[in-house]
Amino acid sequence: MIRHRHLALSAVAALTAAAAIAAGCAPGGYYRSSQSTLDSLIVLQNQTTKRVDSVEKKIDATREGGQVTRAGADTRFREISQRLDVIDGKLDALTARMTQLVQKVDAVRYKSAPPAGDAGGTRDSVVGGVSGGNDPEALYQAAYTDIAAGRYKLARESFQTYLKQFPDTEVADNAQYWIGESYYATGDFTSAIAEFNKVIEAYPKGDKVPAAMYKIGLSHARLKNPNEANKTYRALIQRYPKSPEAAAARERLAAKQ
Repeated sequence: MIRHRHLALSAVAALTAAAAIAAGCAPGGYYRSSQSTLDSLIVLQNQTTKRVDSVEKKIDATREGGQVTRAGADTRFREISQRLDVIDGKLDALTARMTQLVQKVDAVRYKSAPPAGDAGGTRDSVVGGVSGGNDPEALYQAAYTDIAAGRYKLARESFQTYLKQFPDTEVADNAQYWIGESYYATGDFTSAIAEFNKVIEAYPKGDKVPAAMYKIGLSHARLKNPNEANKTYRALIQRYPKSPEAAAARERLAAKQ
């Protein structure tokens, strides 16, 4: 169940950045439709996550309650388990919908964006000037396919290779962000924080900064560092008050009051 929540959050961040970038190259109607769908999915994801949190608290309370009989506890656990199965199924469906939208927006983006490298160069000239003749778009897409499929170690290695060869492309900040996601999705929150910080430091004007800041906050929360998490959420809200990540950060702060 925890893994599905990680995937859902990852998909939200991916959608946010992809939709924002697509605004500059995709048809207006398509972007508005994608953004509207994204906003709805973010709201739905937050609502579902809150329901999961509520059920988890009930599980903890039931386990710790010493006054409940064994028979009553067994019945209660079965009821909660059934509810979790339903919620878990909804998270699966939500994650699948998010992934599909990410792929659609990315497809529009890559069809419309110029080749990586010099803006005035042709694809052949750019690829031909790279050692080994590697295609930056193909390398990025291969790494993205791995991250979407849950092959986090392979994806991380591919994105790292991409950044070594193409550190200044339009999607370099995305590549660095996905390296952080590869750690976050596997529960290595300390490494995730370090990699997400690189997004902020190396690409301060990139559109992945709000998502990276939000994930840093979540990572601190997972590491039981609530003060650092809240500090990051507040900084995110101050710097990017209108971003979807800022809205999610506000909900996180409000839930702790």
